Amino acid sequence: MLLDKFANTETKEYTVTSLYFETPDDDDLDEKLDGILIREKHRIRLYNNNHSIIKLETKKRNGTVISKDSDAINFTNALELINGNYNSSFDDTELVKLIKIKLKSEAYKPRVIVEYDRQAYYLPYGNIRITFDKNLRTYNTHTNLFELDNAGKTPVFLDNSQILEVKFDVELPSYIRDILRTVSTTRASISKYVLSQRYVNYDPRKDYITPVF
Repeated sequence: MLLDKFANTETKEYTVTSLYFETPDDDDLDEKLDGILIREKHRIRLYNNNHSIIKLETKKRNGTVISKDSDAINFTNALELINGNYNSSFDDTELVKLIKIKLKSEAYKPRVIVEYDRQAYYLPYGNIRITFDKNLRTYNTHTNLFELDNAGKTPVFLDNSQILEVKFDVELPSYIRDILRTVSTTRASISKYVLSQRYVNYDPRKDYITPVF
């Protein structure tokens, strides 16, 4: 398989940092915990802390099918979203306008930053990707995506667990299936967004968030 283009040639990894938005009543969090089959989350994403490439995304799930709508935004636009300004600007794409309408209409606010180091491989057909997400961490209640240097961060997994994800739109080649069978794993429904709130979700009405392994 081919190494992802974002990866450092020496470490073979790149860092993914995402700021997730949430409603005042934690609707997205509850839908995940309740196992709702059709749901979505909204986030701003950076790669390798590069402020010149900023993505505004909606991640959707319909049963076992996962998709992502994504478009680039500039630094000023991203900072306005972090500060709660969801008014559209003249250069917004249609997708960005739709996401902003959603965030504004349901009073979304920045909730939690999720960060990890990803090692990713792909095949140039069928959207086949295998990723290893390591050192999953969160910045607790700090939500400014562009001021992380002095922000305290907390590891999510205390036993150095890693997350292996296999993504595909077509049948996996047999040689990849054979290799995956040799890997010692525990299959689980993973949500990095949910797990990153296990130390800051203090609502006494809800169950304590625990690791899935």
